[in-house]
Amino acid sequence: MNKLIPLALLAALQATVINSNAHEAHVHGSATVLLAQDGNKLTLEFDSPLDNLLGFEHAPRTDKQKQAAKALLDLMQKPDTLLKLNAEADCQLATVKVVAPVLQTTVATTAAKDEHANLHAEYEYACTKVAALKSLQLSLFDAFPAIHKVDAQMAGARGQVAATLTPKQRMLAW
Repeated sequence: MNKLIPLALLAALQATVINSNAHEAHVHGSATVLLAQDGNKLTLEFDSPLDNLLGFEHAPRTDKQKQAAKALLDLMQKPDTLLKLNAEADCQLATVKVVAPVLQTTVATTAAKDEHANLHAEYEYACTKVAALKSLQLSLFDAFPAIHKVDAQMAGARGQVAATLTPKQRMLAW
């Protein structure tokens, strides 16, 4: 299949999230997860205000904040500790991209001191048993107790599904 299809699915999902939440694009306590499946490829995007993840949204100032920011960026490189696809699908992480400009010192930031800041992560998986791909379990609520809800959407071969996940309802199934 064409590689543009999962990108188009993600763009459509993102547009839906943005349009339905235009008045609350940056909401503390909330995050989003978008999944798009095309053939044996699965793309997963995670977006959250930094306040949910660190308790602050500015460039780290103290040694403690710098250590917390580094630990967060390291943790986001290992999504299986936070976002677990059902094991039967045998999905292997292929690529990781984490973007949080105020935390990444190699990126020049022009954000104002009081501006809201997010972390955006993109993960691409290759699944050997894609027909068995049917759920995503979020364990990120344990790592980030400031996240109270996650708006999750999936688009794939079986159609689309959306749900609001919480610490009590952690699974998106399709």
